[in-house]
Amino acid sequence: MEAPDSKKVIYEFGEFVLDPEEKTLLIGDAPIRLSAKEFNTLLLLVQNNGRALSKEEMMAAIWEDTAVEEGNLAKQISRLRKVFSSNGGEYIETLPKHGYRFRADLRRTVVDPLEPLILEKRTIRRVTVAFEEEPEQKALPAGHPPRSPLWKAVIAIATLIVVISVVVWWQRTRLAAETIKSVAVLPLQPIGGDEDNRALGLGLADELITKLGSLKRIVVPPLNAVAGNFADDPREIGRKLKTDAVFVGTIQKADGRLRVNAQLIRTNTGEQIWSDRFEQASSGIFALQDALSESITRALAFELTKSDNELLSHRGTQNADAYEKYLRGRFYASQNTPQGLNRGIELYQQALALDPSFADAYAGIADANLILFNFGLRSANESLPLARQAANRALELNPELSDAHTSIALVQFLADRNWAAAEASLQKAIDLNPDNADAYLRYGYFLINVGRFDDALDKLEKARELNPVSPIIKSDIGLAYLCARRYQQAIDQLERTVTEYPQFSLPQWFLGTSYEANDDPEHAFDANLKALRTDGENTLAEKLHSIKESDGLDAANKFWFDSMVKSRLLEPSKTPAIDVAMRAATLNDTEQTLYWLQKAFEEGEPTLFGIRYLSKFDFVRDDPRFDAIVKKVAL
Repeated sequence: MEAPDSKKVIYEFGEFVLDPEEKTLLIGDAPIRLSAKEFNTLLLLVQNNGRALSKEEMMAAIWEDTAVEEGNLAKQISRLRKVFSSNGGEYIETLPKHGYRFRADLRRTVVDPLEPLILEKRTIRRVTVAFEEEPEQKALPAGHPPRSPLWKAVIAIATLIVVISVVVWWQRTRLAAETIKSVAVLPLQPIGGDEDNRALGLGLADELITKLGSLKRIVVPPLNAVAGNFADDPREIGRKLKTDAVFVGTIQKADGRLRVNAQLIRTNTGEQIWSDRFEQASSGIFALQDALSESITRALAFELTKSDNELLSHRGTQNADAYEKYLRGRFYASQNTPQGLNRGIELYQQALALDPSFADAYAGIADANLILFNFGLRSANESLPLARQAANRALELNPELSDAHTSIALVQFLADRNWAAAEASLQKAIDLNPDNADAYLRYGYFLINVGRFDDALDKLEKARELNPVSPIIKSDIGLAYLCARRYQQAIDQLERTVTEYPQFSLPQWFLGTSYEANDDPEHAFDANLKALRTDGENTLAEKLHSIKESDGLDAANKFWFDSMVKSRLLEPSKTPAIDVAMRAATLNDTEQTLYWLQKAFEEGEPTLFGIRYLSKFDFVRDDPRFDAIVKKVAL
C-alpha cells in the first residue's frame, strides 16, 4: 500500500534513485532520459518488486483503456534493460509465457514535507546525514498557539537519536568491511545431498571465487583449496585457509526453481556479517549468480566502478544450459581423478555443443588433458595435441582468460620446450588474475625445471599464500629445495607435508629421494615403502620390507628394480620408464639407468627435466649418453 498523497516516496536500488513525483530516474546525480511510457513501466515494476506481473496486467496498467500489442511492452522492457546493463545492473527477469518480475535490493524512503526532514544519502563506503532547514516561521493565524520550546526540544532529541543510530550503523558496517581482506568461498551444500545439486553448488562457488578475485580488492583462495573434505565448522576452515571471513550456503533445485541461502561469517568470532536468500527459475541461473555477486560485494563495502560491474556480470556464454554443463564439468574435473577428469571433459564438450563460442569450456578441456598427461594417466601423443587445440581456441575467443594462458604455458613448456613463450604466458595469466594460485604453482614448477630455484621458491610461496592447504604446492616447495641441493630444508619441508597429508604419496616419494641425496639410504627406503602403501601397493611393500630384514637393503632394492622391469614388460602403461630409471640409479647401474632414461625421453615423460639437478644421477653425469639426453630434453 502506497503512502498518502501528502507524502513523497523515493525508491533506491543499486546506484539508481527513482522519484515518482518528479518522474526522474537518477544514477548518482545524473538524470537518465526516459519516455513517459518507459518511466511508467519502470515504476510499475519497482512498486511490485519481487512479484511476478503478467503481460496483460502490465499493459492494462500502463496503457489503461488503450488496446496495444505485446510488442509495445517488450519495447519498453528492452529499453529499460539497456539502461540498466549499460550502468552495471540487471534487474528485470523474464518469466516465460507469463510476464516480468523486478528483482532488486530495494530501499523505500517516505518523506513528509510537514515534518522536519532527515535525508540519508548512502553509498557503499560512507553515509552522509544532511539536514534540510525548515522554512522561516510565518505568523500563525489567531487561535493557534505558537510551538513551545519543549516541542522543539523533543524534535531535536528525536533527530539526534536517528542521527546517532545511522552513524553507529555506518561505523559498524565500515569497520566490518575494512577488516575483511580475505574470504574463503565454500561450495554451496545441496539440501538432501543430491549429486547434481552438489555439482551446481561447487560450480557456483567456483564462479563467485573467480568474480571476486577479478576485482583485485580481496584475497580469495582458489576452488581446489575449498573443495576437499573439511571440518563442519566454517571457522575452522577459515583458520586453515587464514582468511578473515568464510562464505557458506545451501542450494536446492526443485520444482523448477533454484534456491540459495548464503551467509558470510567472521573467522575469529563466528559473527554473521551478512546473509541473504536468492530464488530464481531454474533457467535463471545467470540472474541468481549476478544477484549473489552483487549482494556479497555490497556486504564487503566495495565501491564498484563500471569496469568492476562488467567483471562481475561477465560470463563466457549466454546459454544457461551450456553454462550449467560447464559448472558440472568443473565439479567433476576438480576431483583430479581419472574418472572425474574424463567426466569433466565430457561435460565441457556438451557445453560446447550448445555454445561453440564458450571459451571457458575450451580452457577446461585443455587443463583436464594436461592434468591427465602430467599425472601419467594419458600419453603425450594423446593429450598434448588436444590441450594445445583447446587452449588456443579459448584464447582466440577470449584473450583475457587467465586459465587459458596457464594451460597454453604448459603446452609450450612440456611439448614445445619454448621457455620464453611459456614464461610469458604464465606471467600473462598472473597479470590477468593476481589471485590465480595455479598460475603461481605452475610458474614455480617451470622455474624448478629451468634451474631458477630461488625464483621458483618465490612463486611457490606466493601460491601457498593464496592456497595454504594445497599439498601439491607444499610438495613442490620441497622439490625446489631438493633440486637446489638444499637437502635439509627439503627434508624439513617434506616431513611437515607428509605429516599434514598422510594420504598423499607425492611428498613421500620426494622425501625418499631427499633422504637418499642426504646419504641416508635407510630412511629413504622407509619413506619409499610408505609411499608404496599410500598408493595401494601393500603386497610389494611388505615383500620389500621382508627382503630388507632378511637379506639387506641392497637385495631389497635389486628385487624392487627387477619387479618393475617385469611389470613394465607386462603392462607398459602402468610402469613409467622414469620410475624404472630411478630404481636403476639407486643401484648405481649405469647401463640400465641410461637405457630407461632414453625410454622416458622417447615417451615424452613430463618430469624428465629434473634429471639435470637430482644428485642420484651424478654417477652418470659425465657419460656422453646422459649428456645427450639432457640436451635433447632442454631443446
